[in-house]
Amino acid sequence: MSNFIKTGLNLYKVKLPPMSTTLTGRCMYIWKLKPVLTNEMSIANFVLRAKKAKLSSVWIKVAEGANSYQNITGAVKEQFIQAAEKLNEAGITVWGWHVPYCKTSPDAKKEAALVAKICKDFKLEGILMDAESEPTFFKGDATTANVYASTLRAALDAQSKGLAISSHDVPRNFPGFPFDKFAQHATVNAPQVYYGASFSVENRLDKAINANSHLHVPFVPVGAGWLGDGGGCSSASSCAERAIAFMKLVKKNNFPGYSFWHWQGAPSKLWEVLFSEPV
Repeated sequence: MSNFIKTGLNLYKVKLPPMSTTLTGRCMYIWKLKPVLTNEMSIANFVLRAKKAKLSSVWIKVAEGANSYQNITGAVKEQFIQAAEKLNEAGITVWGWHVPYCKTSPDAKKEAALVAKICKDFKLEGILMDAESEPTFFKGDATTANVYASTLRAALDAQSKGLAISSHDVPRNFPGFPFDKFAQHATVNAPQVYYGASFSVENRLDKAINANSHLHVPFVPVGAGWLGDGGGCSSASSCAERAIAFMKLVKKNNFPGYSFWHWQGAPSKLWEVLFSEPV
């Protein structure tokens, strides 16, 4: 099925993937599950907060490089399974996210196989590639990026699951990073539009729209839902105000969904916005 996606800068035709492989509505990243569940005091309260915030999807870290992440290992593993099950019962899908290292092509295949297995074993709806140009992140080249993403896409297609790229919102600012090699295999583009220290939310989002206009997959931007450096907001009030502006711009541009980084770092004023503002 083909549709037109309208952005603030242009109108272009995209081929939408099946609903089971895409992301819509309001979403939220989770980095470390255990402290989130500890703060909520129970899985029931955790799911209740997600419902009150009108979340349609929760994105939880599941792997880093060639290793499963702490959210799905040890004592937390059973909590992850239970939380995912209860979220699904509430109509909230669960996606996993992975930080690829992929120094070599064999590494890329190994990491892709691991993540695909995690997706299947934990009955996730899809995987997000948190591929970024930082010394502690991706370590390969264009070839390894392509091997990793193409291998993972093929494995997830066999499961009828989605594959998103969630990376820099203006990839050209990282000329040595093979962003397009990852993105060409994605069913969704979820750029990290961390506007906390930007002149305005609109200015930052417009730059991201323009920088990603060559990708003809659904655009699901990730907003700044925390306080601090690296694109976070300067205060809880600013975080809430900018989140409202961000959501209005997403609606204005007719994007299918949006997300925030991240659950544990979100101040109470942001949660109040999510509880009160429509999607």
